[in-house]
Amino acid sequence: MTRGRQALALLVRKIDSFITPDRLRVYPVILAVMSGAALLASSVMRVLVPAAQGSFLPDYLAHWTGAGLLLAGDSADLYDPQTQQAFQTGALGSLPTLAWFVSPPVVAAFYAPFALIPYNLSALVWLALSATLLVACTLSLRSLAPELLLHKRKLVFLAVFASPVVVELLGGGQDSAFVLAVWLLGIRLLGTGHSYWAGAIFGLGFAKPQLFVLVPIALLATRNVRALASFVAVFSLLAGISVGLVGVDGIAHWVSALSSPLYTEQVQQGQAWKMIGLPSLVQGLLPPSWAGWTVPVLTMISLPAGAAILIFHLYKTRKRPVDLMLVWLATLATTVVFSPHIATYDGVLLVPVFAYLLEHRSTPLVRASTVGAIGLLWLGPAFHLAAVQMARWPLDIISAPWAALPLAAVWFESLRALRTNESPAETASPSYTA
Repeated sequence: MTRGRQALALLVRKIDSFITPDRLRVYPVILAVMSGAALLASSVMRVLVPAAQGSFLPDYLAHWTGAGLLLAGDSADLYDPQTQQAFQTGALGSLPTLAWFVSPPVVAAFYAPFALIPYNLSALVWLALSATLLVACTLSLRSLAPELLLHKRKLVFLAVFASPVVVELLGGGQDSAFVLAVWLLGIRLLGTGHSYWAGAIFGLGFAKPQLFVLVPIALLATRNVRALASFVAVFSLLAGISVGLVGVDGIAHWVSALSSPLYTEQVQQGQAWKMIGLPSLVQGLLPPSWAGWTVPVLTMISLPAGAAILIFHLYKTRKRPVDLMLVWLATLATTVVFSPHIATYDGVLLVPVFAYLLEHRSTPLVRASTVGAIGLLWLGPAFHLAAVQMARWPLDIISAPWAALPLAAVWFESLRALRTNESPAETASPSYTA
């Protein structure tokens, strides 16, 4: 154990010594230029030859498809892969892969206005909205890291938009910018005492329930009954709208799609290398033949395990005031690290956690974990290609989502900050007594 800690400490020091002001300025610029050029080239090719390259913003296509089927009156077959494939073929021609819509039915209704216009134009509008949301979210970080945003705003923007999580988010057309905005707005409203509004905003997380499942636990721990009541009300309202849109049978089809062998094979197992949570790392290290029982087990126990750890740390702080901001950042970090399905683009949710810790708790571990996570995320596709060539366990574990390790270190630091409350911003944030 001692040797292991010494080796880890040495690695942290080595990575930390690599971080210099010049490198912080130069490397993000290089990555931003390279990723921007790659995204532009890929997008142009996808628009010109979708049959060979796939659609422009492929993840957005799934949401656009769900909305289009809903508008066409095909709600009964909303989650049928063949129906979705036929719809996409009719709109864009033959595509190499299916962009499978598996979000809650109410999400299809949200995207309905976008499905009223041709796909490529619709995707371009969504891309602009996502980029605008990311800019707004980055500006809002000044409430978490005021000095960082005041003195290094350009560097913060450059680091965010040059990160692999944002490149994946914008390049795929995912909705993670919206999810980040919900988290940041909910936390801000809680900090200003607007509990009812905060709970209502968090309730919008029904769109991606796995990323908000710990919210009611944190609200209970902080004894915020008002926010919890509005969260439950909005969550229930959106669930009711979903039932109204597709009926009970449609909800059953949705649940069946998420638990189907096809979903397990193509998403939970097939895209494990693109995930960033600890459950996906564990799955990536195990023999593929075990996936039949390990995937369901990890799916069932991961978030409860994270919730138990979070509750334990909140319980330890019950006898003293605790920085409310730390409570919610620790909750957010726990959600990301223990979610059984959280892809690279969802890593944008950790941006506020990184920003807070880099300003208020900038230890060598935090700095090294930040750089290590970014580096490993950028290397992920290369590791995956190498694993495909090996095609044999245990050699193919190189494609496991190793970025989960430094991200878990950041989560650990958020819990330690919560437990020790060693933050100079403690007096500037609202508190509660658990």
